[in-house]
Amino acid sequence: MATPGGFAQVLEGEAGSIAETYGRIMVDPRHGDLRLLAQDAIAHRQFAGWAMALAERNETTAFIFGLYGVSPDAEIFEQPLDVLLDLATELASARA
Repeated sequence: MATPGGFAQVLEGEAGSIAETYGRIMVDPRHGDLRLLAQDAIAHRQFAGWAMALAERNETTAFIFGLYGVSPDAEIFEQPLDVLLDLATELASARA
């Protein structure tokens, strides 16, 4: 998820693959001010079919952001983690 003030991404998969991917992101000069919001083991992937997908900014996605009390122009890191995860889940479902 991206807003003018930031970008949030959920990494899922095998622990070693996630660590490798996050390591690449950390050293990539295009990324700064990284914040790891959570690191939890999960029973199954929640976003298995949504690899770096883009939910276009339109009336539907603006409505979905609004359902969670988030403006598409809001600072993404001001949002609680559970809201971001629920928002990401809803956006992924809307694409299905």
